[in-house]
Amino acid sequence: MCIGVDFTGVWKMGSLERRLQHLAAIVEDSDDAIITKDLDSIIQSWNRGAESLFGYTAEEAIGQPITLIFPQGRQDEEAGIIEKIRRGQRIAHFETMRRRKDGGLVPISVTISPMHDGSGRVVGASKIARDISLKREIEEQQHMLLSEMRHRVRNCFAVAGGLLRICARQADSIEELLDMMQNRFQALSRAHDLAVPLPDPDEKKSADVNLHEFVSSILTPFIGGTEPRIAIENCRVADAAITPLALVFYELCTNSVKYGGLSTPRGDLVITSEREGDRLRILWSETCEIDDFGKAEDHEGFGTKMAQTAIAAYLDGTLTRSFTPTGLRAVLDLNYERVTDAQRTVSAASDADNAVSDA
Repeated sequence: MCIGVDFTGVWKMGSLERRLQHLAAIVEDSDDAIITKDLDSIIQSWNRGAESLFGYTAEEAIGQPITLIFPQGRQDEEAGIIEKIRRGQRIAHFETMRRRKDGGLVPISVTISPMHDGSGRVVGASKIARDISLKREIEEQQHMLLSEMRHRVRNCFAVAGGLLRICARQADSIEELLDMMQNRFQALSRAHDLAVPLPDPDEKKSADVNLHEFVSSILTPFIGGTEPRIAIENCRVADAAITPLALVFYELCTNSVKYGGLSTPRGDLVITSEREGDRLRILWSETCEIDDFGKAEDHEGFGTKMAQTAIAAYLDGTLTRSFTPTGLRAVLDLNYERVTDAQRTVSAASDADNAVSDA
């Protein structure tokens, strides 16, 4: 007697189990956080991506409300999400903030889809969340660059107007005015190159820059009838300090020529410096007797904030401004070694002495 056995159903079941195992492995090993929850917002599953993103293990998260990872002020988001899920709606690429186990906040983009049982009834939701910190950083950098471009463009027109007024007071003819403006713009271009240098792959070492000459070169295109008095330390400026210092002095000069001490023959500007331990303080004092000077006190502009950030980041320093009815006092409090690269200079001198001794 021959008995026939149909293995088709067994094979199909085995194939389904393999597919489910394969799908489960993909979910578990995904870099994205993949989470499921029921309609009471209780976490039902939590993959390795969720562990990595939010800091909680699966054992810590499963059984807890999804609001475990919601920061203060965003708890109400969950009620709106569940309401849409109950209606069978899918929420795609929703950007929000969530809280990690260590308390840190992380920006995420999350897609939330309803989950159905065999009868088609909505029983929960699946969430796929992705860290978008890098995307946010790029957006912030783009915003910063656009803000800087707008600031620089506005400054160019304002500075051009200020220089035109200065030269018009000194010129005796149109030809002389044109020559003066051309020379000023060329000097302004050189000062701008100091503030925003282009990288030169062929340049092995920057030429030594003297602080007194460095400040004077930035001031040159802005000077009108009154020569500023500059009495600052005659020290070398480190390569890494050139750009942040140029940003600060360029910003002070542009503000001064627009509505400060360099905008009128009655204005005055004095720049001095003093050493105290490992600190170098550069004092900028300008006086002016025009009403527009007070406009600078109304707000701290983008250029000033950018200069303060550069000074803090590269020179371990601060830039502070204080106003009086007739003047401005700005103080740059800087790390002397950062400004002059003193450690490198001492090391180079020591190496030279050793070489002489060996000879």
